[in-house]
Formats: sequence, C-alpha cells, structure tokens
Amino acid sequence: MNNQNNYPKKIITIEKPTKDTEDSKKVIIIVNNEYEEKAVRTAIIWMDVYNNRDVSACDEYINFPLIRLGMKGLIIFKKPPLLPPKFFKRFSKATGWNRTCWEYIKVIHSCETKVHLSLEHTRYRADGSIIDTCPAIWVITNQDGHWGIKIRSSFVN
Repeated sequence: MNNQNNYPKKIITIEKPTKDTEDSKKVIIIVNNEYEEKAVRTAIIWMDVYNNRDVSACDEYINFPLIRLGMKGLIIFKKPPLLPPKFFKRFSKATGWNRTCWEYIKVIHSCETKVHLSLEHTRYRADGSIIDTCPAIWVITNQDGHWGIKIRSSFVN
C-alpha cells in the first residue's frame, strides 16, 4: 500500500570528494511516492558500493540485462558480472579515479514499475581534483519486486 501522507519527502546524501576530507556537499532529492524513493535509494546505494570498490555488490543493484548508451554507442550487459574482478584497480591506474560523487539526482518521470532519473556525478582523484563531470539519464525498474538500474545513458568519456 502506498501511503501518500509521507510524501513529498527529501532524501539527503552527503557527498565527499575524498573519503577523509572535511569538505562535503549536501545533495537533496525530492521524491513524491514510494517507487520514486525506492529508485533514488537504489541509485544512491549503487554509487556507495561502487565507491567501496565492491564489484559483486554493484550487480545487486542492477536489473539485467542492463542497457548502457554512452559516447561510443550502445552496450548490453546480458548477465552479471557488470564489472570484471580487477575493474577498479585498472580504472584507478588508467584515470587516477578514487571516488565518484553525486552533483544532483532529479526524478523526471515515474510509475510503479519504472522511474526515470536525471542525474549528474563527478569523478575525483585521491587528491580531490576533478577528473570529469557527467550528466546522465538512468532508468530504474521494478523487476519482480527488485528495484535495479536497467538503463544508463550518459556523456561519460
């Protein structure tokens, strides 16, 4: 049962460019119902496990097959794993990546089975310098009672 008396609601996440920094940014997301809340929390938790470099946990927040539309075209990940075991080691070495933080997350469309999010994240090096900022659209779906990322369309290089 969807209790509309609890909405609209603010979800707040505190974003830090490095894990140990004093600098932080509060990102406030407004949700208007239970499914928007579940979708937004799915995105936030996915980024948390990504920042913790937990390859297998990343898969828990995906509804496979995952569709990813990037600058170089369309990729379909039919089944787990989304990321290879040494992904974070190679990614960090190649780019200097240390952490990714949300700039904003906005619900743009929603229903009981899917929620479209407009979002932007920034990738940081260990010294807190910026690698890049990436706007994106994510579609989070309710697949057999499991909320997970289904489509990611982004402008990341």
